[in-house]
Amino acid sequence: MTAVEICASTIRDVAVAMEAGADRVELCSVWSVGGITPNVVVVEAAASMGMPVHALIRPREGSFVHTTSERAWAAEEAKVILDCGAERVVVGGLCEEGTLDEAYLDAMLDAAGDPECLVWHRAIDASKDALSDVRVLLDKGVRAVLTSGGAIRAVEGSARIESFIDLGMQVVAGGGVKPEDVETLAALGVEAVHASCRATTASDASPLFDTAVHLVDYEKVCALVDACESWRSKA
Repeated sequence: MTAVEICASTIRDVAVAMEAGADRVELCSVWSVGGITPNVVVVEAAASMGMPVHALIRPREGSFVHTTSERAWAAEEAKVILDCGAERVVVGGLCEEGTLDEAYLDAMLDAAGDPECLVWHRAIDASKDALSDVRVLLDKGVRAVLTSGGAIRAVEGSARIESFIDLGMQVVAGGGVKPEDVETLAALGVEAVHASCRATTASDASPLFDTAVHLVDYEKVCALVDACESWRSKA
């Protein structure tokens, strides 16, 4: 079965995703920069609502190459977020050479206490040797990865996604996923499809501030859920 994971930032986003039938959320804040670690109150509230939560752990925007202090900070964030009710934390980092940062991975494994609590995120799409990274993850017991298959859109990265699955990895396919992509991705055997399903609106224009908001859209989530349910009925 292919699950629907919605990238959410607020309790309102979580409520919309739940009402539309999503299976879980990935929580992050500052969606506009690709997401950073969410507020713990949002994680606690989402979990108390009964929505399964994966939470992004990312100490800042920008590159996936982290300093020693950023690794330590992110590991502490992971501990707190898991204690607040997240089922998994979504983590990732690269070393200066452009491949998986094993020091970062080890810090996250220590923080989580269980490799099943980790999902390696799209840092793998920026890696110079993604297949080797997957093998490292599997050797350490991490069995889930969020990826577009190294492409702008996950459906265009199908070959790499399939190679990850063939190695034994659970793949959450994320990156420009649309309802019409579900059948292709689900046929590969992905564990879930991941999408933001956002709609951008703005209040009265201000010369001082950006008033745009990017909220999870009920109709867009419904369309993605419907596509997955249609696939399930065929499978």
